[in-house]
Amino acid sequence: MRPSHSDILRGLEPLATVARLAFIGVAKNCGKTTTLNFLLASGACAGRTVGLVSVGIDGEVADLLLGTRKPPIAVRAGDWVVTARDALLKSSARVEYVASMGFSTPLGEVVCARVMEAGTVVLAGLRHREDLRQAIATLESHGVDLVLVDGAYGRTIGASSGIADGVIISTGAVISEKIDVICDRTAALIERLGLDPIEVDWQRALMARAVAEDRFLLGGADCDAVATPASSALLGLGEAAKRWSQEMSAVAIPGLVSDRVVEHLIDLPIARGAATHTLLVPDGTVLQASARLMRRLRRDWEIRSLSAPRILAITVNPSSIAGHAVDALALGEALQARWPEALIFDPQAVF
Repeated sequence: MRPSHSDILRGLEPLATVARLAFIGVAKNCGKTTTLNFLLASGACAGRTVGLVSVGIDGEVADLLLGTRKPPIAVRAGDWVVTARDALLKSSARVEYVASMGFSTPLGEVVCARVMEAGTVVLAGLRHREDLRQAIATLESHGVDLVLVDGAYGRTIGASSGIADGVIISTGAVISEKIDVICDRTAALIERLGLDPIEVDWQRALMARAVAEDRFLLGGADCDAVATPASSALLGLGEAAKRWSQEMSAVAIPGLVSDRVVEHLIDLPIARGAATHTLLVPDGTVLQASARLMRRLRRDWEIRSLSAPRILAITVNPSSIAGHAVDALALGEALQARWPEALIFDPQAVF
């Protein structure tokens, strides 16, 4: 049975405790923008001062990669946006420029603006984590108490620690015509974002130091932390085998964990079947290695994080731009069986 509009609003009540909400797609054209528009139009954000920002470019009429038509982002009077000036020229909403962010994108200077009259907007995305942090801080300084971060496909930095405290994940038929494949791909993303927390004190201290120093560290319960001369995990892990000792059981990496980084971790001379070895990361968004390599890594390594965002809902898009569709009810039921406590709905089928 599909949830009703009132059921969804009740399910979204935890949104009242969220200050920064990220929209993440399992694949491109899963319905992130549709979900964002539903949230703004449904009353779920009633009473909140909303600001919108994008990682990538969202709200454009046609998808820049595929040429397919995309839904515009519909904003309300009183909302706030951070976007590029040239992007606002393509927007129908009437806005008032409030502040320059002090940096530019290919679409021009990025500005903070208040929506004076409802309409649509193009959000010209921010490319760097620190730009996103600055944009959020600027919105919040102007009284915004709910920032919506729309992330382009492959961009999960909106769900990074210190940025979002809530996430909505969008999935759908664009992934596959097979419901089990859609569920598996969705599970892979949820597993990556929802890592188990670091619970051991010395591991938390090691990870905190790695973040503070912006360098990867080797450590163990009964040995001092060891840093290699290279701050990059990719460069430094090549030397780590020379510094690894049997007292060590953890590697703390504050940045990107790529295929090459995972390959180096797999090659470390750990005693397989002995003490647990742990990869420590700030959050799951840094894990960008292939699913195949991550499965190999997990044979001998646990992966834990300092923080994980709260997943508020999973939204589904049963239609694909390729022309095929899956049964919406069957997809919803399959996802609900995997995540029985989650709020799961199709935002296009509510109204």
